[in-house]
Amino acid sequence: MDFDGPKPGIACCCCLTAVLTIGIVAFMSFSSLDASEYGLDYSSLTKTIDSKYYGSGYHILGLGHSFIRYPSTVQNMEFSNEKNADRPPI
Repeated sequence: MDFDGPKPGIACCCCLTAVLTIGIVAFMSFSSLDASEYGLDYSSLTKTIDSKYYGSGYHILGLGHSFIRYPSTVQNMEFSNEKNADRPPI
């Protein structure tokens, strides 16, 4: 087998381009949420929102997808006659 000429260089360039493209697409498919967030999957291609919600962590959404973020904190309000109540009874 003779490796003289431009063919090995072209093959190497094509392989490197393919690996870089796949790496960039895979990297752009990931998204993360903080510990205090929930998220809904929004597709910028079809302009739709998936009904499944995601908790904190790393998630594979795909190209053209992102999270609509919501806080996961809970606020309690007490309506009673107790001294530490937020408001009087309803």
